[in-house]
Amino acid sequence: MNSSRLSDDAVEQLAAVLAGVLGTGSPGPPQPETRRAALRGAALVLPAVMAMRQVQERMRTHDEPASWDGLLHRRCLMRPCSVRAGASKVLQGTGGPVVRRTGRAGWELIRTTVEVRVGGGSWQVTHELARRTSADLPAMTGKLTEPGTAFDPMTGGALYRLTYGDVAAWAEATGDRNAIHILPRRAAAAGLRTGPDAVAAHGLLLGALSLAVAAPSSQQQVDLRFIGSADVPVARCGGGGLWARLCVDAASGDIAQGRRLVLRRR
Repeated sequence: MNSSRLSDDAVEQLAAVLAGVLGTGSPGPPQPETRRAALRGAALVLPAVMAMRQVQERMRTHDEPASWDGLLHRRCLMRPCSVRAGASKVLQGTGGPVVRRTGRAGWELIRTTVEVRVGGGSWQVTHELARRTSADLPAMTGKLTEPGTAFDPMTGGALYRLTYGDVAAWAEATGDRNAIHILPRRAAAAGLRTGPDAVAAHGLLLGALSLAVAAPSSQQQVDLRFIGSADVPVARCGGGGLWARLCVDAASGDIAQGRRLVLRRR
């Protein structure tokens, strides 16, 4: 399969998940607009998804096989690079991820940077991750993101439903099967303030939803800061009808769950 076809297929897979979430908006948008927004969000988040795949592969190669489980996503920064004349539409890494690790107050902080090329454009993507190294410490994700971040409840945001099925479909489409997104209790064990019957939605799923609703201008830097987890309930004994309700600000792209800010766009 050629690289441009691979890129198209990846966008389609991500857009299929997004379209399901966007279709729950109230009032519901017309189906053609939902499709366009889903494709836009999928295309915009694709560099971050591809960079995360490279980071995941590197960590599993150089660390223990289960090293990906329990990692928390703190931030994603995508910067457009200059495009060389005559660049073909390929999807590939231009170099392996650069990984830097530091320790702080019972946490391992991991900063990775990788350059990916998507559709003829080149992006430098930085992911900031964290792992709790002491199970005795209380959940403190807020302190790892933006201490003291003020938040006023959104009044004009659009509401969407996010189900466990959406999270599982995103894990399948991206290959990110970190246990905190799949298995109840694992997010809390990793240091998130998540209930025993819930999982944490992928940060890049939230980012894609934000970008679908509030698209940045062309070739603009995208900075996604994950202030807290979006907690998605998991039904017991095969029951259904459970979901997380997210509010997306149509102007800024910020996302809240209830009165908690979970994603801030800058």
